[in-house]
Amino acid sequence: MTSPPIDEPDRPAAAATPTNPPAGTPATAADPPAADGPAATDGPAATDGPAATDDAADGGRRDAETRRRRWWVAGISAAAVLVVLALCTGAALVIAGVDRIADRGEDRQVRTHRTTAACYELETRLNRVSPPGAALDLRRRAAAVRDENAAVRPFVEQIDAYADGQDRYGRWVEWWRQLVAARISYADALDRQAAGGEPAFFLPPQTDGGRSVTERLEDATPACAGSVRRLASPDL
Repeated sequence: MTSPPIDEPDRPAAAATPTNPPAGTPATAADPPAADGPAATDGPAATDGPAATDDAADGGRRDAETRRRRWWVAGISAAAVLVVLALCTGAALVIAGVDRIADRGEDRQVRTHRTTAACYELETRLNRVSPPGAALDLRRRAAAVRDENAAVRPFVEQIDAYADGQDRYGRWVEWWRQLVAARISYADALDRQAAGGEPAFFLPPQTDGGRSVTERLEDATPACAGSVRRLASPDL
């Protein structure tokens, strides 16, 4: 008869002996344990809240100040350019004005010298003819008046050429022509008187303002004053 198996008491399990890898095999690091929680992210984490709002406001203010400075600098630059242009334009106008004044002054001096010379030439021509007052009869007096008028005509043509559109010279030339016209009328009246007509009288011309043309001519050119007084008295 077979006897039943005898139960052996439980033995403690043998401790696990570490197994060394074969020689020549590189050691490998054990995989680190997986970290609990959310996965790590690259870069700084975005922050929300009051701090982000303040930074945005500061950035906006800095941009606004930068724009204002740029506009301010641009405005100053534009103003400086305008000032420089205005100064240059003003200087050019002043120089041009001075040049025009100098040119007018020079032209006036030239005309004055020419007119003075023309007055002396007129006086010389008048001294070559007999004055009307020395004539022995009316017809000879009329002829003497016309001889003096012939001496005046070249002078009037000269000063008319000097006028060059100047109102002052234009009026002066017109006064001389009025004086010559009055003398022509007087010479014609002498011829009529010699033929038995009415007595002849010399009527001195006057300006539109009622002033004597003789006085105006004397004031305008002192160099011609002697010739003007002689021509204004053909009856003496």
